[in-house]
Amino acid sequence: MKLLSLLLTLLTLLALPALAQESPLLRGRVLDADTHQPIPNAQVGIEDNRLGTSTNLDGRFALRVPTAYQASELTVALLGYQRFSRALPSLPSAELVIELKISPASLGNVSVTASAEGIIREAVARIPRNYPVRPMQLTGFYRESDDEAAGQRYDYLAEGQLRVTKPGYQHPRDPGYVQVLEARRVDLRPAQPGAVLAPIDWVAGALVPQRFDFVHTRAEFINPARFRDYQYRFSPQTTFQGRAVYVITFAPRPGTNRANFAGEVYIDERSYAFLGARWHRTPAGIRRERVLVFAATERAYRTNYQLYAGRYYLKSIWYNTLGQPLAGQVRHHLAEFVTTAIDTAQAPPPSYLARSRFADIFLQNPVAYDSAFWQHATTLLPPQALLDQARQHAADTLLRRPAAVAPAAAPAPKKWRPFQHVRYTYTGGLLALTAQEADLRAVLVPGGSTLRADVQATTSRQQVAAHYGFGIQLDLPAHLAAYVTTRQLLGQLSGMGWEAGLGYARNLHPRGRPLLARASLGYLRQSTGRRLGTVNNPDADLHLAGTPLAADQLTLSLQRVTSALLPKLGLGLEISHRWEAVADLGYLVLLGSHNQLLVEEKRGFFSFNQHAAELALPATEAQVFVNGQPAAAGPWQLRHLLLSVGALYRLGQ
Repeated sequence: MKLLSLLLTLLTLLALPALAQESPLLRGRVLDADTHQPIPNAQVGIEDNRLGTSTNLDGRFALRVPTAYQASELTVALLGYQRFSRALPSLPSAELVIELKISPASLGNVSVTASAEGIIREAVARIPRNYPVRPMQLTGFYRESDDEAAGQRYDYLAEGQLRVTKPGYQHPRDPGYVQVLEARRVDLRPAQPGAVLAPIDWVAGALVPQRFDFVHTRAEFINPARFRDYQYRFSPQTTFQGRAVYVITFAPRPGTNRANFAGEVYIDERSYAFLGARWHRTPAGIRRERVLVFAATERAYRTNYQLYAGRYYLKSIWYNTLGQPLAGQVRHHLAEFVTTAIDTAQAPPPSYLARSRFADIFLQNPVAYDSAFWQHATTLLPPQALLDQARQHAADTLLRRPAAVAPAAAPAPKKWRPFQHVRYTYTGGLLALTAQEADLRAVLVPGGSTLRADVQATTSRQQVAAHYGFGIQLDLPAHLAAYVTTRQLLGQLSGMGWEAGLGYARNLHPRGRPLLARASLGYLRQSTGRRLGTVNNPDADLHLAGTPLAADQLTLSLQRVTSALLPKLGLGLEISHRWEAVADLGYLVLLGSHNQLLVEEKRGFFSFNQHAAELALPATEAQVFVNGQPAAAGPWQLRHLLLSVGALYRLGQ
């Protein structure tokens, strides 16, 4: 035993110098400069690669650097990225963070006789030749998420399998349809004691295959009508997806205030097909978005296309935005779409109810949650198909919790919240009335005042009056709605009115675009009158009908105020999830009316303290004459029909 202990001690003493001389360790991480995502398999070398290693899946590397090499340069290289080099830091050191910029392998100098703008124009002209002109359906995988940029704490993650129906590329104004086939989501915001978290709208994300397919939509930087707003330049010619391409950068032309984007497009040298693009909104372009609730500092996009059966189809989209909402920390939003299947068999488009609309993405799962599908959903994607690998790992972990999925059965009923059921109404139309041709005169002599007013006007024959109105509607359970709206008459007979009541709507087309039968019963109060003229007011202490009128000028109008019950029947057609077109025909059940001389103060446009006195006719202070004869009313009155058409705008979900 003593001999064994002695041998171990001698071996330890012999190993100490070797351990003391062990080379220091260089650690680092290699990221994409644009996406800030790890780059695996990048080659890390020292002294012309005499000593080297490669990065792992997380983009990390570790390399021991002997003393003889510590004055050398560190180089990092990967096909498709610019070569990186720098002097080695003093070792040991903190982990290096190295960002590589995209730069596909150069093909050398190739003679180009056309201008950069000319190549863009030719590529646009060949879109019907290079892209499908028949409708198609793409199946693809989609993911979106929000996180707090400073702490990288996720607010939510959502994934879905989408079916994207696109018309031919010769129809840039027709976006087609998106259908969510499978979906799952998770809200990761920490609950605060006593606080109610605002609902996540989950809006619009899954529509990125429509919004950012820049060839189909003819984004403004490839739109011939906007070429004058951009300047185009050649970058070194390269390969893209293994094909020789023209690389053309674009940016706003100096002096323009219309161009919103800058970036570069890749155009195949032989076919002049757009193979992809990388672009971003300029600071001026972000300001022109006029998004009041979110102050964006970055909006960046990548779109690629793939060749299939002789035509190019959408392959992938990457959308990244950074900014700060009105309240809260800086947020980072990321959305990605990858096509997994292409169908050119002219399948019928999805039904209206199956189509995703702007404000109802991921609100509920379209089908029962299928754990078998989600177990393999991302493994079916091509390697590195999703650029954001960090979110890939987060999604694999967080979205596979049992609490992350929606119920397998029908979704639980939502709690009714008034704000989410408010609509604004905008209407216009015609109101039936009768007005006779007549000469009107009004004489106003208030007792105890120096004011003496004598004004005259005429009326012509009239059968209808145009009107417009604004209002608000609150949708109630059981297809009911309470509403109130104002109405303004236009023309020689003007006047304000209001209407309030209760309505009912029933969908006549439950399997398609909603067509609603509408019925309502309201109470209407409407004034119709003729302005007679404006007079000077010498009496600063004038009071009429208990109302002080101190303005220097007064306007006199002869009015009839009518009250009526107003039953209406009509139709509504949903234009989008938020907009509905409506048309209603009402019948006035007249309850009564009274006549008055309206005396209003005339002040500046922005005066908010204008007073108006209503003198019920007949009145001791005023006399009214129609065609020279004393009268107590104007020669007009409302009839029974009221037609209104307009739109309803849904404020909430």
